[in-house]
Amino acid sequence: MMQLVNIPLLSDFPMILTLLGLTLGGLLTLLVGTRSERGARALSVLSLLGALALNVLLLLRVNVSTVFHDIVWLGDETHPLVTLGFLGDGLSAPVAVLIISLGLFSVVYSFAYMRDLHRPGVYYSLMVWFVAAMVGVVYATDLLQFFLFYEVMLIPAFLLVYLYGVSEDADERTRNAFQFWVWTAVGGIISIFATLMLFSATGTFNIQALYTAPLAASTAKVVGVVFLLGFGIKLGLVPLHVWAPPAYREAPIPVLVLLSGAMTKTAAYGVIRVVIPIVRTFMVDYSLGLMTISVITMFYGAMMAIAQRDLKMMLAYSSISQLGYLMFGYSTMTEVGLNGAAFQLISHGILASLMFFAAGAIKMQTGTMEFDQLGGLAPRMPVLATVFVLAGLAIAGTPPMCAFPGELMLFAGAAEMIGQGWAYVAVLVVAVVATGLTAAYYLWAIRRTMYGPVPQGLESVSDPPRSVLGIMVVMAFFVVVIGIWPWLLGQFLQPVLAGLVAGG
Repeated sequence: MMQLVNIPLLSDFPMILTLLGLTLGGLLTLLVGTRSERGARALSVLSLLGALALNVLLLLRVNVSTVFHDIVWLGDETHPLVTLGFLGDGLSAPVAVLIISLGLFSVVYSFAYMRDLHRPGVYYSLMVWFVAAMVGVVYATDLLQFFLFYEVMLIPAFLLVYLYGVSEDADERTRNAFQFWVWTAVGGIISIFATLMLFSATGTFNIQALYTAPLAASTAKVVGVVFLLGFGIKLGLVPLHVWAPPAYREAPIPVLVLLSGAMTKTAAYGVIRVVIPIVRTFMVDYSLGLMTISVITMFYGAMMAIAQRDLKMMLAYSSISQLGYLMFGYSTMTEVGLNGAAFQLISHGILASLMFFAAGAIKMQTGTMEFDQLGGLAPRMPVLATVFVLAGLAIAGTPPMCAFPGELMLFAGAAEMIGQGWAYVAVLVVAVVATGLTAAYYLWAIRRTMYGPVPQGLESVSDPPRSVLGIMVVMAFFVVVIGIWPWLLGQFLQPVLAGLVAGG
């Protein structure tokens, strides 16, 4: 370990530099934004661009070797109590790149979408700080540090929903924002209880040390259930999803992209980084129950998506449904299922965000996201329509796009469990059937928005601004590339996940 005073040049520490750059960048954005919205925009973009460059370089580097920095914060070299650790490997680096990319795209998207923005410095600084906190979660090597960032990220998230929510009724906006805050904060607090239980049993908060620390089976099972309860709230698994629909309805599209595409993924990352390697062998007995909860989440989200009259809320419930697939992969407790879930984590982050961006673009050009007021947009918005159709088919698991490899692996992981009884066969069949529902409501959404008669008043609509189209085209490019060549992502994930399944 290194003492804090002996840190070399920060350029040798991309993860530390990322957090410092985003924190200071958000502060400068706030200060400059009081006088110039253009200045706030420029500084927020530069902060996120710098962070993205650092983390792309880190991603290329971790393909060769893990990057690890550990600083004693409490205790000493021989008996560290709490450390400030930063781990860049084939799991954390791709997730960090995803989060920072979505933050950058959301900020640029806001230039066109968030018109007449009040307090632009506050808005753009909160967006940058939100990203910074999520990146801190991903790179943490100590559970206290993990949950410090995990709870801190709720502050900018809450303020973004509270200050910039779409409801004209201030009371409704406040109610939705506080409901989001309370539920997700409770999820974090529950997880902290599990952390303290682990410390009581092992004497350490260090995640790597916990992988090999002796743990009684009874303690491990309780810790695993408590952790999954806490992370499940933040993921929005049924029936712990109460906060999600109101928050998704309230949040403007750029903020919603970070909530659905990035924030929920930090909880998914917590399951894969903390829960699986520490208590996996003790949680196998609960595998069927967890798979059942995952399938219920898939079906509930899908059925609610079908019932929606609004594209934004259809996508919100679809996001809940898709997170059920991710948890389904975890629940198999198999290496291939875990790889599928991790792949789904990245691909859903891209696809859900792309669909929300597309929905926002439709709102910008037509003034509505109500299905009854839309139709026939494809000939008038050819680029947007192409991206919308591609992303919809991708989320439905259509090959050769990025959701297909992940779904194939997580279903293969479940297939490894069918020798344990007919119940596993039934759950797997139901999960596969759920993909048909996903295809059904996305094809229906495509039909109702892009084809058919054009409603009165929409005869002259056209594609959104180039900045918005550029973001969506770039994301659509990765949707196709990762689907055709899944090894581009798998080469980073697989070696790390193999080690985690083996216990770290």
